[in-house]
Formats: sequence, C-alpha cells, structure tokens
Amino acid sequence: MARPPEPHIRARLRDEAVDYVLAHGFRDLALRPLAEALQTNARMLVYHFGSREGLMREILFGLREREDARIQAWFQAGKKPRTLSEFLRWLWQGMSARSKQPQLRLLFELYALALRHPKDYPGVLEDPLVYWKRLTKKASRQSKADEAEATLLLAATRGLLLDLCATGDRVRVRGAMQLLAQFVESRREHKRGGTRDEKPVVTGKLARPGHRRKEVSGVA
Repeated sequence: MARPPEPHIRARLRDEAVDYVLAHGFRDLALRPLAEALQTNARMLVYHFGSREGLMREILFGLREREDARIQAWFQAGKKPRTLSEFLRWLWQGMSARSKQPQLRLLFELYALALRHPKDYPGVLEDPLVYWKRLTKKASRQSKADEAEATLLLAATRGLLLDLCATGDRVRVRGAMQLLAQFVESRREHKRGGTRDEKPVVTGKLARPGHRRKEVSGVA
C-alpha cells in the first residue's frame, strides 16, 4: 500500500525549493541536485510534486503566496482604505527593489517555459489576469470587473518589470510607472464625472479559497 501524502513535508519542501531557485534560478534545474540541496532525494520530490514541471509550478505558486501575504499586510495596515493608484506606486516600490531581482528573473524564466509548453504549466500565464480583474472590481465597487482595465494594468506592470530586468534603468522605468498611476487616477475621476477622490480598494484576501491552482497575488 502506498504511503499517504504528508502535507507538512510537501509544504516544507516547496518553501525550501523557493529559496533555492531564488538563489540559483531555473536554468538547468535538475531534481537530483535540488534534492541534495534540500537534504532529500529525487524520488521524494516526484512523490510530492508529480514531476519536475509540477515542482516548478508549485515554486511559482509559493512565490505568489509570499507576495500575496505582503500585499494583504499593506492593505490592512492602512489607516484608511487604499486606492488603486496608491497600490500601483507601492507595488512598484517593492517589486523594483534590487532584492527582488532574483524573483523577477525567476518569474520571466518560468513564463518562457510556460509559453513553450503551456500544457505543462497551467495557470502560470492565466492567473495574473484573474487577480487583476478581482482587484479592479474591488477598487471600483462594481458588480462586474473592468476586464480592459485589468488587462492594461497587468500588461503594463509586467512589461515595465521586464524592461527593468533587461535594462536596470530604475529612474526611467519608475517614471513610466508614475504615468500609469496618474492615468488610473484621471480615468477614475473621468468615470465619476470629475470628482477628485478615487474610490478605495476594499481590503481583504483577493484569492479564492480552495481553488485548485491556488490563485493568489499573480500581479505579474
């Protein structure tokens, strides 16, 4: 009889694997050296994650869960409800930090793999739009998400982060993010007929509990 899964061991291995790939990247990642670094063996990694691709997906979801926790802590720490433009500026300040560069490089490495082998990496490319749709829906307090706005914010944020990784020009790219935040503010003022106060973002978890693919932050 097969041994039943042990969730606490799987969670620990995933967390340690996240730390490992942040330090070493996905390039030429093989199960055996990773298993040795985690003080286990390749067979146990396959047992818990199914395959190398399954482990890589779980590593991304682990990164997104960490980012989601950081985002929710920021929302909840505000003395008044946060706005979408405030979120964009804060998000950029954190994600453009030099300490985040390994995470960003890892993210784009995994995007490249998902583009080549989409069936092996379900949710990697799709989940961020789902997240941004929920975020814009909460920000505008509408019954239906603004899909065009969510698409624009995702594409712009993802593109600016890629530009930062490619060029390292923080001053120029930060200026572009400031323009995006200003656009969001002016667009919402226009939609409300010229009133100046942007509607606040409702705080609280944006992830749907229990979802099979663990959609969490997915902001990029």
